[in-house]
Amino acid sequence: MEKDLIKEITIIVLASLFLGFVLALNVSLPMISFEPDDFFIYFLLSLAILGIFVLAQKATADYLDCKIRIKLLSFRKYWFRPLREGAKAEFPFEFPAWLALPLILVIITNGFFKWLAILNFDIEPKPSRVRRRWEELTEADIGKIALSGPIAVLILGLIIRVAGYNEFAMICAWLAFLTLIPIGLGFKILNSTRVTWFFAFIFSLFILLLMNLTNTFATIIIALLLAAIITIAYYTLYEK
Repeated sequence: MEKDLIKEITIIVLASLFLGFVLALNVSLPMISFEPDDFFIYFLLSLAILGIFVLAQKATADYLDCKIRIKLLSFRKYWFRPLREGAKAEFPFEFPAWLALPLILVIITNGFFKWLAILNFDIEPKPSRVRRRWEELTEADIGKIALSGPIAVLILGLIIRVAGYNEFAMICAWLAFLTLIPIGLGFKILNSTRVTWFFAFIFSLFILLLMNLTNTFATIIIALLLAAIITIAYYTLYEK
């Protein structure tokens, strides 16, 4: 148990250090500069945000009698189907998406797009769930756990914005939105229920777009209304 805890804390600290580095990068090709003072501030902000993110997911998992192990985002399979007869569409190793995605995107977008969603998790039922004979995990359970992280940091961001820390709030909103893109945790949410994922994705997108344009209350109300209207239209046209 202690080994698992130390490993997860190490992962969160490493992820926070890396996000601090990415956020402190100033890219204006062909020039790339790094601000050490900004790095320390961004590291602390990332540590606080990821801490809330992970705690929300662990609390939800505990409520559902599950246990999750936090890990960095990686994948082996890079396509859904074999590219040719007998060939697997996968890397011979775990591709470190947590490292590659942020660095590639920040460079090719000239510093505009900074990928922050670099955590994922493995999940298993607790013994208490097994004893009750409903140990089989459902996609809905996994989706709820995955979704709790971005919801928690989105709420954190809105609260922080009321206090006047706009940059901190924007980092929270970016992390929530990027987590819902169907890569890693976003795919877990999408795989659980498309309608819930769609609403959360649209809601977080409008929060991100409106956060610096209106006050916090108006941002929430407008984002909720627009997300509800678009989700109803999506459900009516494509899901019903």
